Amino acid sequence: MVIEDAAHAFGSHCGSKHVGADDTALTCFSFGPVKNLTCGQGGAVIPRSPEEAAAVRRLRMLGVTQSQSERAETTSYQVEDFGLRYQLSSINAAIGLAQFDHFDATVRSRRRLWRTYSDALDALEGVTLVDVDLDHTVPHLCQVRVPHRDHVFAHLRARSIGVGVHYPPNHLQPAFARWTRDLPATERVSREILSLPFHQHLTEADVHRVVTALGHALKATGGS
Repeated sequence: MVIEDAAHAFGSHCGSKHVGADDTALTCFSFGPVKNLTCGQGGAVIPRSPEEAAAVRRLRMLGVTQSQSERAETTSYQVEDFGLRYQLSSINAAIGLAQFDHFDATVRSRRRLWRTYSDALDALEGVTLVDVDLDHTVPHLCQVRVPHRDHVFAHLRARSIGVGVHYPPNHLQPAFARWTRDLPATERVSREILSLPFHQHLTEADVHRVVTALGHALKATGGS
């Protein structure tokens, strides 16, 4: 089966459908602290059939086939297969559920702030904003490609601008060493990519402060 990694994509669309609504893949979302919708820590799997749902439930609860409420009514239960303790706590689930009523506001805020970044970054030569097709996407990251990335990163971090890098390329990680091959375009982009501070509680003044600091960093590291 195909497992679709939609960690950052909650609320976004693929064509006319929400990500996760297609029936061709089992979809996984992440609801970590900085995601579009958060439950503190955890995630969700969207199964495509009752059989997949049953398999996911077994895997998340140590291979036990009966639900917690079913086990409460009997003196025994069955463990049918391998499983892990991966259930989401009720507290985390409650945090996530409470955000659904406010998610439309989150979408509007993230899109507005991304457009603010886009307009402000036009003034910086040598900076390329990574497009996210904003009409279909609830943006999770705001990423740019910059020259001298490592020096720009260090310059901004030293001035308390919370930039990051998402992500180092997988094919260069030790865990995937057996599959390593030359991917020159990926490696070139990986040396340029930089994530700017981005979440729905930023203000437009925050965005302009970040872009101004980025402009200073580019000049300090040999850019224009």
